Amino acid sequence: MRRDYRDWLRSQGYDDGTINNQLYRVARVEEHYGELDGHYDSDRMETLIEQLTYSTEDQRRGRPNPSKLPFIGNVRNNLASYKSAVLWYRRFRGSGTVAPSSTSPSQPSTASPLLAAAAASESWPPRRTEPKALEPRVGPRTLVDFRLDGHTALEAIIASSQYRTVAQAVASLSLFSHPQTVRQTGGKALFPAIRNPRRVGQIDEHEGRRVLLDDNKSPTDAFLWANGLNRRGRDTQFNHVYAASLDADAYTALPNICMTPAFIAKLTDTSDEVCRLLRYRSYQLYQWVPAGHTPPERPEEYEALEWAAPLLPVEDVRSTMVGAMARKPKNRTVVAARELGWLFG
Repeated sequence: MRRDYRDWLRSQGYDDGTINNQLYRVARVEEHYGELDGHYDSDRMETLIEQLTYSTEDQRRGRPNPSKLPFIGNVRNNLASYKSAVLWYRRFRGSGTVAPSSTSPSQPSTASPLLAAAAASESWPPRRTEPKALEPRVGPRTLVDFRLDGHTALEAIIASSQYRTVAQAVASLSLFSHPQTVRQTGGKALFPAIRNPRRVGQIDEHEGRRVLLDDNKSPTDAFLWANGLNRRGRDTQFNHVYAASLDADAYTALPNICMTPAFIAKLTDTSDEVCRLLRYRSYQLYQWVPAGHTPPERPEEYEALEWAAPLLPVEDVRSTMVGAMARKPKNRTVVAARELGWLFG
């Protein structure tokens, strides 16, 4: 473990308690697998990460700990914490941070990784306590400090929160329909609609069928009404898992829609990492992909994330939607459904 890793973690906004915990986990991994830098130089830690992976299916089948790490307690939770520490170290190595020059290059260190981490720590052994709340910075950083990069600014803000990473924020704050709710729709589109913001509200023929030309209203209505929600929360947005805006079979299909806070919504369009996470989450819940797509691969960090539970199941989706639509006779989606038909009518 490079000695400048502590400084890099601090630059990400972590407090000393969290940093010590990260150093401890990295040191434990190195104690049983050797230095992480060697694994990074070999295959960017792919083999090591695979050995620290323990899926929900592994847990369900009661499979034993596949790693060399000894511990007591829940296998999945323990390995997830060590795997997360390894992924963070890989991110550090991939950040381009230059290794500090050694004061004695001809004298390789003979200290064990655990002792090396202890020497680098200001408080050893690390306290096994919950991370302390971050103290406000003196002189808040401006967008100029982030080199006018909004994504980097968002990462820094999230790093100082309980979520710590963008991936975990997405996992915690994205809401999907319950599989039981989706099962009643067969994964099909609820309304015949596609995206065409220049001709919103018009009806035209598309690929041999008449459809509503819409913005994001019909997918939003589909998600709200099917899930028995009578309103959207403030500063929330409904996002497509797949950018299939001209696919009438996917545009208002529940497996293709999730709800997030508005500040995360932009990432569902611009971040490949976020798109991969959401697509695999949808596939895990519903085993669904749009026509022409293959099942997504599981992102490497997926198992280390804690995902929010889906919304509560709706017992009778058809009746719930009929009731919601009856209360909104002038709604654009309802008017089009009367003319074009919809999944249940």
